[in-house]
Amino acid sequence: MELSEILEIIAQDLEEVEKVIEENIQSEVPLVYEISRYILGSGGKRLRPSVLILSSGTCGVNKGMEIIASAAALELIHTATLLHDDVVDEANLRRGKTASNVIWGNKASVLVGDFMLARALGLIQSCGNLELIKAVTDAAAKLAEGQVLEVMSGQSMIELSEKVCFDIIEHKTASLIESCGKVGAIIAGAREDVKEAIGNYGLNLGIAFQLVDDALDYSSKEEEVGKGVCQDFKEGKITLPLVYALRRASTREKTRLIEILQRDGFKNEELDFVLNVVEKYKGVEQTKTEAKKFADKARSSISNLPANNHKSSLQHLADYVVERRM
Repeated sequence: MELSEILEIIAQDLEEVEKVIEENIQSEVPLVYEISRYILGSGGKRLRPSVLILSSGTCGVNKGMEIIASAAALELIHTATLLHDDVVDEANLRRGKTASNVIWGNKASVLVGDFMLARALGLIQSCGNLELIKAVTDAAAKLAEGQVLEVMSGQSMIELSEKVCFDIIEHKTASLIESCGKVGAIIAGAREDVKEAIGNYGLNLGIAFQLVDDALDYSSKEEEVGKGVCQDFKEGKITLPLVYALRRASTREKTRLIEILQRDGFKNEELDFVLNVVEKYKGVEQTKTEAKKFADKARSSISNLPANNHKSSLQHLADYVVERRM
């Protein structure tokens, strides 16, 4: 099923979210709007607002300004972290376009990210729901912790392992999607067990989504993923496809991989070696297998909730996340 089909039920809501986002990136400083519009117009699946709106609908409430404002806020938080992330990673590409930090510099990119965070917090505050505010701010803090964990792993400040990789994924990606599920349920006035169930859906969906991203980094072409192939490796990030391959690699292969990773730049033949090792030991396949397990967990988390069209879309979204090619 195509993403547009899955989200057709909330297409009008997503249009309203875009309007609120547009209103909230307006600024008296032209560069603030220019950078904001550039990155927001670079594509993106609007996964986070979609999960929030569908979660609220699953709980029986599918209309209201609280839903739209919260969905816009969470997308702004996500977008702000992309700006910050590209600066930290010294990235050149974002979704197939030149990264903002390359065009406007690190300082402007970071400050516009801060602007977006401030706007997002204003939107959340306007909802006047303390439980909602706490869910979002807790997730934002956890996301920042995930970014620090990733920096630490890249600088060998912590020993990298499968557990550390999952910790980074849970904090950096899944926590915000978990928050989207919870916020949708909070707005709908759902019971505590339902909030927990939909939060777990978001958490597991987020982990599955990031695992597929990590797999695509080693298995797709640049035009498909919107960034260079092996980009994570080039930025010093060891993700699960490589961790799984390293488990099975020979001592000689491991030694060479570590030598390559510790360099500032890579030759094409060195990147080919990395890709060949990951392919040889089926690192991508194992990562995709793990992604499917988490997508199954996401579906299972909400299986006992009453059936409706919004719940059905959440279930289909879990399938889409693991089947996508970009």
